[in-house]
Amino acid sequence: MRQISFDFFDDSGHPGANRILMFYSFETDDRQSRSGILHYRVDERRFVGPRHDPEITDAALAFLARSGRLEGRTV
Repeated sequence: MRQISFDFFDDSGHPGANRILMFYSFETDDRQSRSGILHYRVDERRFVGPRHDPEITDAALAFLARSGRLEGRTV
């Protein structure tokens, strides 16, 4: 997985939001583009919906932490 990136969907990334939707995209080792949407429940401290690759969810949690969306919360 290379060049993984994330961005918030609509206003769900604002501080204090309980539900965060984010887009992700990356390139496979075979140079194929992949993308999707992650849904994170802040109050439950978990991703909901279809099961996702741990490498994607770990990178997403790091993105949320860098963005200040998980302040004061343990991941």
